[in-house]
Order: sequence, then C-alpha cells, then structure tokens
Amino acid sequence: MLAARKVTLRVNGVRVTASRLNRGGKGLELMIADPLVGEFAVDDSFSLEVLELLVPPEMRERLPNGGWRRVSLKILLALLRCGVVRIVQEEDS
Repeated sequence: MLAARKVTLRVNGVRVTASRLNRGGKGLELMIADPLVGEFAVDDSFSLEVLELLVPPEMRERLPNGGWRRVSLKILLALLRCGVVRIVQEEDS
C-alpha cells in the first residue's frame, strides 16, 4: 500500500493548522479548528487549496500560484477518506 501524500491546506487563503474528518448527520465533514473562531465544518462556500509537500520548496517557487492548487470539497473529502492525501503542517513534512 502506498503512503499518503502529505499536503498542507489553505481555506480562503489562510493556512490551516488543525483539521479532522467527522462523520456528521450529513455524511463526512471536514472540520477546521481556528484559534479565533473555534471549530467549524467547511462547506462548498469556502475556497480550498492544497500544496503537495513532496515538491521541494525551490521548485514550488517556480510553479503557478507557488504550487497551490484549488480543489473542491467533494474531491478533497474523497482523497482524505481513501488515504491518498494527508493534511499536515509544512514543518511536519
């Protein structure tokens, strides 16, 4: 089995420091913990971007948008659920 690719997440342009998956009444939810507003579920109104940490920082600088790629909530949930990606902080890589 392949190891999950490590990514870091930005929500509405802000890097996420803590996230988790939650099985709620509506199915699988991505929960974000913010020091100012507390924990909340992300929905389709949020802008989500991922940065693959496998790519060296020197190469990321040359990529469009610094290597950040937009992703839909539906796709991100599927990738997380299947273990394809794992959200970490950049210094955890």
